[in-house]
Amino acid sequence: MEKRERRHDIDLLRVLSFGTMIVYHTSLLYGTKTWLLNSEENIRLIDLIAVGSHPWRMSLLFFLSGLVTSSLLERKSVDEILRSRTRQLLLPLVVGVVLIVPPQIYLSQFNPLPELSYWEFWKVYVISGIRLEHMWFLAYLWIYIFVWSLVWPRLERYWPGIPSAFASSLKGANLFAAPIIYLSVLRLWLYPIVGETSVITNDPYAHILYFSMFMAGSLLMNERNFWREIDRQRWVSCGLAFISFLAMATIVVAIPREQWPDTLVVMMRIVRSVFQWCAIIALLAFARRIATRPNPVVAHLNKSILTYYVIHQTIIIILAHLASVFGFLDVTSFVPIVFTTVLICMAIAETKRRTSIYLSPLTPRLTVFRRRAPAPGLP
Repeated sequence: MEKRERRHDIDLLRVLSFGTMIVYHTSLLYGTKTWLLNSEENIRLIDLIAVGSHPWRMSLLFFLSGLVTSSLLERKSVDEILRSRTRQLLLPLVVGVVLIVPPQIYLSQFNPLPELSYWEFWKVYVISGIRLEHMWFLAYLWIYIFVWSLVWPRLERYWPGIPSAFASSLKGANLFAAPIIYLSVLRLWLYPIVGETSVITNDPYAHILYFSMFMAGSLLMNERNFWREIDRQRWVSCGLAFISFLAMATIVVAIPREQWPDTLVVMMRIVRSVFQWCAIIALLAFARRIATRPNPVVAHLNKSILTYYVIHQTIIIILAHLASVFGFLDVTSFVPIVFTTVLICMAIAETKRRTSIYLSPLTPRLTVFRRRAPAPGLP
């Protein structure tokens, strides 16, 4: 089988998406949305960070995960994919919900048992019911990979033309109209009823949205017509994303959320859908043009980005708690918290990487044995 070239644009967009998450979660400390911790001052201008990044970031990450999964299905068996993804996703998930998430809840303003010591709180947390918090992404992604890896080989066998038909439907005005209508319907109809819960068994809006993005990425991975079309429409999508963001930003800054009339809420949800899809298309198109060769910084960060994701929110909460204790949890602490979070994540990721390098020589024989073992039926 011909070796496929690495998609450097996927690496770039993964680093960008996870990187903006640190800035986004830090911004929640100072914006108007109630979060785990909030500063005494709530600044609507800070909300623009969420407005400009949150609508597209998670959808793009699931789309990228679909692209990667499609590539893996061409080169590996379903069993190999499920084993590797279980190791890569479920182990961090378990460690995260047991060890990383509890400090967030303990230090948050929603701690149900503030009178307990941390050790006593942790025992109650583990016994009474763990929470996913930001780890929900790992759980949802593993489920989607598991389902798609089992379903797609069968769909491909009976309907091999699905990817090309899907790509053909996304041409011209339909590149924008069909997905925006779909996202708008979800946001107008389902989201007001159930919202986003981050509870696996009761999160229909998120599952429909993110699994559809995952499937779209998987189906479109090898469809050259789609990638040519989004490249051709890159400035249109960029312009629409900018205009829709500008419209949302104007409303968010000018009018407090609790004063929005119902008509404005509907309009904002539609404009949000326009921004969501157009931003994704623009990012995919421009990244494909920019990231045409390996970048050592992106390549290095891409190997550790999951570690950044697992630990970053807890670090932010701990730093914000310390800032609050010393009386400077205000907007002036925004940049220091972001910068310190990045540094701590970097230190932990590098320590983890170097530890794995030092430990890897301990199991060379097992690795060699597995690689040299002949496949059944071969000489």
